[in-house]
Amino acid sequence: MINIEGREFNWMNPPHSWSEDNGTLHLKTDAETDFWRKTHYGFISENGHFLFTEQSGNFEFLLQFSGKYTDLYDQAGLMIFHDWENWIKAGIEYVDDIQKASAVVTRECSDWSVAPIKGMPETFFIKAKRGNDYVEVSYSLDGSTYQLLRQAYFPPSPSLKIGFMAASPKGGGFEVTFDHFEIKVANAE
Repeated sequence: MINIEGREFNWMNPPHSWSEDNGTLHLKTDAETDFWRKTHYGFISENGHFLFTEQSGNFEFLLQFSGKYTDLYDQAGLMIFHDWENWIKAGIEYVDDIQKASAVVTRECSDWSVAPIKGMPETFFIKAKRGNDYVEVSYSLDGSTYQLLRQAYFPPSPSLKIGFMAASPKGGGFEVTFDHFEIKVANAE
């Protein structure tokens, strides 16, 4: 168990190299790690890195992070996890030698979407809002103006695992820093 800014977190698939310092999480992803289920490739991968806390009810989860992306599909961001067949990961994914805003919604099979972003931002902000039966994901390059990336059905659940996610499906690993997070209770909708 790890205490970050007063919340208890636990690892699912911890990387070999990680540290936490005054609320900032640093890690280097292990090679050939990912979260994915079936679609297009026909395989299931459940070995990505996920540092999570439990959250009940409706909420908003904001995450600020940066990464030194180098290899195809290097990825970092947030994850919302109900079980192995129902989860969402969203953030940056390195595709075609550029960073793209990315969201994978999994409800038995993974469904991936990406959006182009301007340049190669050093810092990225991703926000997920959980409503009664949905999750809405938005991203920002400056932490104040957000663009909608995805709105998806997500099954009602009394409690979810939410937290920091990173993986390197094709590469040898890359460095990620999670600088800041906020979890706020949201109104019922």
